[in-house]
Amino acid sequence: MLQELLLALYGVPGATFVETSSPAAEDSHTFVVETELVPVSENLPFVSQGELSLQSDLLKLGSCYRHLEHFIRRHAGPHYSLYFSALACGLDDALADYRQSLVRLESEVLSNPDLSVAHFAYRLHSYKLLLPFLADLAQKIESLNEKEKAVQHRLGCRLLDILVLSAPVGVPGPRLAVRQLVARAMRVFCRQLHSWLVYGRLHDPHDEFFVQCSTRVSEDTVKHSSTDDHFQFGDANSFTLVVDRIPSFLPASFATHVLSVGEAINHTIRDNSQPDFLSELEQRFGPRFTELSKVWELVSKSAGDEDEQAGIESLIDLNPLLSLVTDIRTFVSHRVWQLLVKEHGLAKYLVSVKEVALLGRGELFLAFVDQLNSLSDLDPLANTGDTVPTEGIKSLFCRGVLDRPPPRNADEAQALEYDVQTAFLAAARAIGLDDDELDAKFKFTVSTDPSDADGVPAEEQTAWDCLHLQLMVPQALRMVFSKHVCRGYDRLFRYLATIRRTQIALQHYWAEQTSLWRCICAPQQFSRILPRKDIPNEKNQMNSLQRQSNIDRRLLVRNAMAFFVESLQCFLQVDVIDSQFSYLSNRIQIDEDIDSVLAAHEAFLAGLQAQALLFHPAAKPCIMQLLSVCRRFVLAAAAAAAAAAMTDNSGSQLSETEDRLVYDFHQVSFTLFQCLSSSESTGAKSSIGLEEVGTKRYDQPAGPRADLSQLLLRLDFNHFYSDSRGSFRPWSRVSSASDGTTVI
Repeated sequence: MLQELLLALYGVPGATFVETSSPAAEDSHTFVVETELVPVSENLPFVSQGELSLQSDLLKLGSCYRHLEHFIRRHAGPHYSLYFSALACGLDDALADYRQSLVRLESEVLSNPDLSVAHFAYRLHSYKLLLPFLADLAQKIESLNEKEKAVQHRLGCRLLDILVLSAPVGVPGPRLAVRQLVARAMRVFCRQLHSWLVYGRLHDPHDEFFVQCSTRVSEDTVKHSSTDDHFQFGDANSFTLVVDRIPSFLPASFATHVLSVGEAINHTIRDNSQPDFLSELEQRFGPRFTELSKVWELVSKSAGDEDEQAGIESLIDLNPLLSLVTDIRTFVSHRVWQLLVKEHGLAKYLVSVKEVALLGRGELFLAFVDQLNSLSDLDPLANTGDTVPTEGIKSLFCRGVLDRPPPRNADEAQALEYDVQTAFLAAARAIGLDDDELDAKFKFTVSTDPSDADGVPAEEQTAWDCLHLQLMVPQALRMVFSKHVCRGYDRLFRYLATIRRTQIALQHYWAEQTSLWRCICAPQQFSRILPRKDIPNEKNQMNSLQRQSNIDRRLLVRNAMAFFVESLQCFLQVDVIDSQFSYLSNRIQIDEDIDSVLAAHEAFLAGLQAQALLFHPAAKPCIMQLLSVCRRFVLAAAAAAAAAAMTDNSGSQLSETEDRLVYDFHQVSFTLFQCLSSSESTGAKSSIGLEEVGTKRYDQPAGPRADLSQLLLRLDFNHFYSDSRGSFRPWSRVSSASDGTTVI
């Protein structure tokens, strides 16, 4: 019978002790194995009741051992999970003493056949707590793993959390076993950190690490699909944190530093011009990882006295690991800063981005618009007619290739992209820039869906609303110019380009009307010095006065629009972009730390978008609507002037379309001023409140809110909006006196 009991302690059923299904536990917290070993009969005549009780306790050990052996066989190989494999190996090590005890018992039984069941219980007494605890832990881990698999997740690094939290306090045997299991899992964790932080490679075949790699889709598959898909880096990888896999006992900053450092190394090693970087990393930090791994190996095999106090400090010493990651971060951050700033010209590339994406070089965008106009097959809105002397009048306001409706399909968009890129390179050559260098850095794409056209009626949307600027970022700088950063620059470019082209349209309209005035009205101004025979007759004089009145009224409206647009343009370029870019440039040169540079650059980009009111839910649509009204007024005024010239109609009234647009402009401009005033007074740049405020004047910009105050000061320099608050009325229809003077 003792031989049968020894086999049962190994988890092997026999003739005396058989395997049966376990009954369901009444308490959900009570551990019950799926199958257990029990005596073949509860009334064995040759066994006393005391021995039966001892046999029952020993058979529980055999059942737990059998359960653990099944778990080890399922997960010992690395085919499923590195962490489960480490756990299985740790459990196998924890059972080694139990097996050795069974071997000694077998030797004692062979040497002394008169030993009783009580001797077995005495020898295995120390395992009465350990084996049920380990079996319960294995069952809980497997149950949690099955739940995670059901939702297509993996436990991964969170297995360390389960082990640490399961360690009982005041129970030396199980707590020591948990410490050994944690050490086994930490060896896998350290190897993954070693691969990621020294070589820039993720060793994660089963997708368990808290840093996840995802290969970005190719550009050709999404070229014309949507706005957010215009920023791809070919076969490059993007890395993200999987928050659910970060062990809770590690600081949040630890995971962030691991991601940023590994990503910096990964981006750097893709640049083949730095072959010594990895060698230096390996020489400096490879031995420290090896030493740390040896420490965990010793802990996993230790069998000394265990500190029974509570807390993770008694299970795992994180200080060496945290110190190592901090040292790697300091070294890599400074070295990558040297590579990006000193060797790859990060500051110079940022200047190029500012000049193109942020329209820092105004003459480039102006030449770009001129080139687009020259490529256009649309007829310009020019004044024609027999009654109008058109000699010497050149139409300065033309419609470019992007003023047509949005492309209907990908083929039209691709053809338009070619024209736009050609115009951009021609503009660069026209002002003396290296077009090959710009062609390698920037690419214009056109989508089929207008984006960021808030406040613009659908019938007024053009191919301008489908234009995007894609940054062709060099491999070495992709850590700074990530996908979301490039998307932010594109968002700013579209916004600034809308403002700038509205400003150009108003300037061209002023030039066209001025040329028309010189041809039609200027001779009347000098009629007194003309010879008698050259003086126009009275009817022509009256027509000229009426035409002059029309020009004056339209230019007056144009001046009001131009003031608003140019104030916004000046605020964005001078008060926001130039000042913030100067600060960013200083930070890049002074910090000598790539983490600080990345933080400063992201803060710079986010600050630009916030101060440009791109995130303001009320001001942004108002601005876009105001700009749309200005452009539509220019087109309507030019069309009305052309129609009047063709019909020889020199009426003194604006057309109904012009009058409605004038009303819309002043209504939207005042609403925008109210919105900005409300946001400035509450200190919220993105506030949507339009509550009534006092008669505050913006004579001096406020300190912490100087950005918005400066815009309000530019718009309200003469207190027009402040004094009109509550009693403002949009301009009524303009009329003229009989002498041709303008009345408002």
